[in-house]
Amino acid sequence: MLKRSVKEKELKMEKILSNQKGAVLLIFALLLIVLVGFVALGMEVGRWYLVRSELSKGVDAAALAGAKNISNPYVTVNTLVQEIGRENFPPGYVETPASGAGSISFGSQVIDSKNVRVTGNVSAQAILARLFGIDQIAVQAAGVGQKNEVEIMMVLDRSGSMDGTPIRDLKRAAISFLDFFEETQDRDKMGLISFATGVTVNQPLTTNYVNNMTARINAMTATGATNAEDALDQADGPQGFTDQTGVPGDRRVQQYLIFFTDGHPTAFRGTFRRNGTVYDAVVMGTGQHCDTVYDSMGYTNSENFYSTSTLTPTPTGDGYRTSGTPTPTNPLTNCRDNHNNRYSNTKWYVFEDPRYPLPSRYNPNQCSIPESVLEPYICNTAKNMAIAHAQELKNKYIKIYTIGLGDVDTSVLGQIASGPTYEYYTPTSSELEAIFKKIAKEIKLRLVA
Repeated sequence: MLKRSVKEKELKMEKILSNQKGAVLLIFALLLIVLVGFVALGMEVGRWYLVRSELSKGVDAAALAGAKNISNPYVTVNTLVQEIGRENFPPGYVETPASGAGSISFGSQVIDSKNVRVTGNVSAQAILARLFGIDQIAVQAAGVGQKNEVEIMMVLDRSGSMDGTPIRDLKRAAISFLDFFEETQDRDKMGLISFATGVTVNQPLTTNYVNNMTARINAMTATGATNAEDALDQADGPQGFTDQTGVPGDRRVQQYLIFFTDGHPTAFRGTFRRNGTVYDAVVMGTGQHCDTVYDSMGYTNSENFYSTSTLTPTPTGDGYRTSGTPTPTNPLTNCRDNHNNRYSNTKWYVFEDPRYPLPSRYNPNQCSIPESVLEPYICNTAKNMAIAHAQELKNKYIKIYTIGLGDVDTSVLGQIASGPTYEYYTPTSSELEAIFKKIAKEIKLRLVA
């Protein structure tokens, strides 16, 4: 009886174990289906993510290119968006449809002449969704490229060496530069300064500038010396760049200066006193390289920007009167010529500026400083002043492009420019238009965010 009971228990246990094995097998089968489903879903989602990621790259590239060329007169924005988008996401890319329904497409919209919104649409191939009759999954990406506002001052050399073909080529090049900003001139600002012996602000920094600047560029004539320093100084003046001191970096308008010259600095502006009268005038050397005979000081041409008084270049001295009744503040000068006659002498205030000192053996009030000393002084001071004014601009985050034509002082232009990538040189004026256009494109690229 006992043996039978044990036997029954063993059979009953085997039956239970057999039933459990079946249940485990069933559970495993069900879990396997779920696991395969998750793997398939993971592959599906991964494919969607890959397609959307690559599509976003194409959209962003197209938006940036569109914004960069939003006012390019030689480019249609929508056409450019299509080309750039398809270069980055061609038909059939990452196993998307190569043609027909669900193939890649790009669209664009220019908003307020400032932003370009690009959308990209494509379909990813379905895997798990096919179980539900879905062969393709629509994927979309959108991006906006923005052209930031800008201020540009063109500073152009119209000295005598530019006469003839060079000045004509410069005019054509400068006007072609304007074309790139015509469609955004209601917000962007531009101005024009031209320089020779004197400096003229032909167009103060303003909006809606294209017509006025075109006319004033065409009206430029070539004559005189090369007063680069005063031109750069006036770009930072009341008719030049907006003062952005204290403006946070992310709220700054981007500012650029285009500086063109075909020679070496040969003149500078300063204050001078003669017989108790103070003059605002220009002192200059002669020759394109400022390396010939010292000529004269003063500014007498028809532009009437500086004092029209002519200042005798020598002798130098304290600038006091040479005749009449002396006073404590204006005594008679002791300067005399070779015949012991008193003569008018001129005080150069620049001699007292520690940045531009005379050779150590000369005193700022000394009479009859020889022209052999004044000539190199004028040349060096003209260069150093130009470099100093350029640095003042760069300290305010203004980027400076330099364009040198022919035999220029590359050392000076290199110090004026914002870096090697901002320097351009050409031996002939026929290449100026291409350079100005290239710089315009670079600026527009830097404006895109």
